[in-house]
Amino acid sequence: MKKKNNSYNIYDLKLFKIDDFDVLLHKILKQIREILSAEAGTIYISDDESLSFNVFQNDSISYEQIYQQYDKLKNLKLPLDKSTKYLAVESYVSKKIIIVNDIYKTKKHEFLGVKEYDKENNYKTHSIITAPIIHPLENKSLGVIQLINKVDDSNNFNFNEKDKDTLSMASSLIALSIYQTQNDLLKLKELNDELKTVNEELTKKVEYEVNKNEKKSAIIFHQSKLASLGEMIGNIAHQWRQPLSGISTLASALSFSIELGKYNKDNAIESLNKIVNTTKYLSDTIDDFRDFYKIEKSPQEFNLAKNINQSVSITNASLSDVNIEIVYDLDESLTYYGYKNELKQAILNLLQNAKDAFSLNKEDKKKFIFINLEKVNNSIFIKIKDNAGGIKKDILKKIFLKNFTTKEEHNGTGIGLYMTKVIIEKSFNGTIKAENSEFEYKNIQCKGALFTIELQAK
Repeated sequence: MKKKNNSYNIYDLKLFKIDDFDVLLHKILKQIREILSAEAGTIYISDDESLSFNVFQNDSISYEQIYQQYDKLKNLKLPLDKSTKYLAVESYVSKKIIIVNDIYKTKKHEFLGVKEYDKENNYKTHSIITAPIIHPLENKSLGVIQLINKVDDSNNFNFNEKDKDTLSMASSLIALSIYQTQNDLLKLKELNDELKTVNEELTKKVEYEVNKNEKKSAIIFHQSKLASLGEMIGNIAHQWRQPLSGISTLASALSFSIELGKYNKDNAIESLNKIVNTTKYLSDTIDDFRDFYKIEKSPQEFNLAKNINQSVSITNASLSDVNIEIVYDLDESLTYYGYKNELKQAILNLLQNAKDAFSLNKEDKKKFIFINLEKVNNSIFIKIKDNAGGIKKDILKKIFLKNFTTKEEHNGTGIGLYMTKVIIEKSFNGTIKAENSEFEYKNIQCKGALFTIELQAK
């Protein structure tokens, strides 16, 4: 599709006060417009009582005009009245795709807002295709997508039946993405509410510890949890970015296939299954984070290998971002009786320490973190080592001291390794030690830090 003049917009979303859900809608709208060669478009989302304006795009007007229109419409709500003259509402209520090839000649709809917009921006709206966004499995209407002015080489054309069929299929894929994203955003809100409750509970725990003359230890534990909170929220964003991109790519590919007339039923089913599986992964991610922040009221027996895998899954996306590979050697039969989330906290601190070591050393080499779990005689050993270069001898003996850090320029607090030691010694009656280790892996000579946790088998 050829763009008019030099005002073609890349839609820098940072300029608009929008959330992650609207970012997804912007990407969806941009892809659908490209497929149908539409110059502009809008997406409305339903709240069961009205249609709310969410995103707006137009390639023929300036950024200033786009922002002014967005600011004007951001609070717009169209009542879901069956007698309405709004085209978007009629499409939503009737669950039908509607094509209007000349808004200035039709008498069924007034298009007062559109005509007013045309006049203000020196624009001419010719044709509109409007489709309800309906979940293909639950037959639930989620909103409406409108595409404006089908153009090619600056010439306007009418939307046709082929466009209608393409948009029908695309709207089903859009509905799947929107439906699951809305559900996951709801889970995120619930998670944030739970995190707020956890924080309040931790505050009460601090006060309780103060009354028992253990003020310092309680405050440090509280700080450790709060310090990891922001990092965990960041990890959620990392975990979601690639799956959401995958959903968008699958939907786009399937839409292109339809547009090019190469639609294949088996391929379409396979793509839809991948979308469903990916959205399930997003839901599982939220459950992992929720489980990590649950307050444990009593110890319980848990599988150590599963606990380690869950710890890694929480931070795996941020490790992958810097090309760190995890190598496992775990005895999956070993169990332990204790506070499983406190062990997760200790493992996460060690993984973060290894990640920080790689970022400080900045050597151009393959990065590995090795995790070993085994039982020897009556002891259980958890060993975590890396090939980040090791720990300097003069600081090796200080590494578990409270507030000691080698990362002042990176705002390091020194809480992480100290809290790991406190957790292992006080909550698990175990020991932890740090040393340097040299070894070979896949013909690669490695040198790095080795942390060994020893627990008494029960």
